[in-house]
Amino acid sequence: MEQGGCYLMTEKISKHILYYISLIIILSLSFLLAYTSSDRGFQIGVIIATTFFYVLWGILHHLINHDLHIKIVLEYVLIGAFGLTIIFFLLSVNGNY
Repeated sequence: MEQGGCYLMTEKISKHILYYISLIIILSLSFLLAYTSSDRGFQIGVIIATTFFYVLWGILHHLINHDLHIKIVLEYVLIGAFGLTIIFFLLSVNGNY
């Protein structure tokens, strides 16, 4: 039974590999763009835009695969809000925001 679950996970990952790769690239480039800039306003803008596009990307992915539900939308919105909260908290602790 355990091997069947592992096989299904591997199959699911390989089916959506382009989605995962493109998401990793987008998030990595956004991180590098925000990290290398010294303009705090620009960094905040990049972080907010990245969060917005992460939520939009996830919703569109599930819409294309015909498995979009309100719970999925809520999950992406909450994960995005949680990520923003963590980043803004870390910026405020460092005295940079």
